Amino acid sequence: MRRLVKACDECFMKCRPLLQLCILLLCAAGPAFSTMVPRFSLEELATGSDLIVHGKVLRTWTAWDAATQIIWTHSEVQVIDALKGSPQSAVVVSEPGGSVDDVTMAISGMPRYQPGEEVVLFLFQTPVGLWRARGLGQGKFLVTESASGVRTVRPAPNGALVVEPIGGKPTGGTDLRQLRGMRLEDFESRVRAAALLRKGTN
Repeated sequence: MRRLVKACDECFMKCRPLLQLCILLLCAAGPAFSTMVPRFSLEELATGSDLIVHGKVLRTWTAWDAATQIIWTHSEVQVIDALKGSPQSAVVVSEPGGSVDDVTMAISGMPRYQPGEEVVLFLFQTPVGLWRARGLGQGKFLVTESASGVRTVRPAPNGALVVEPIGGKPTGGTDLRQLRGMRLEDFESRVRAAALLRKGTN
């Protein structure tokens, strides 16, 4: 009996990395293999974020994390303005997924970054110190400039399946979809005001 238990333990330890990967992918899967995430209002994003920055993506890279057995995509963002918190001149945002050598881990709904993008990011810090976008892609806004020089924001597209609250009742606060096309300066003012609210008061 002891030999059987020992053999099972050894088998589990050998298969543990694969099991962790399978669990991660299963948790990310939903209808049509989309990651499901609750809909956030602007106020919920702002009050729940540890850091909110307006910045420009400088570079991205992928790396295998032996501790979590997960591939992470890291993006260095130069901070143009801090709307909440006190970041350094640049912050590294990390999201699971990406490719390393011949191994690819694809998780829908995770925000992705391109060098040169100008963004406003709502970030939270994980227990191991990584910065991630709150609400998956909901925590990323793109900044664009028109031919006339007017700078506006819009929610970044993502593959996540955003679900409504139970019963379909709105949680209150500002719907992120209403912010599309808002001038950057007006958006930043709204974000700063929302960041001053206490959690649960929106």
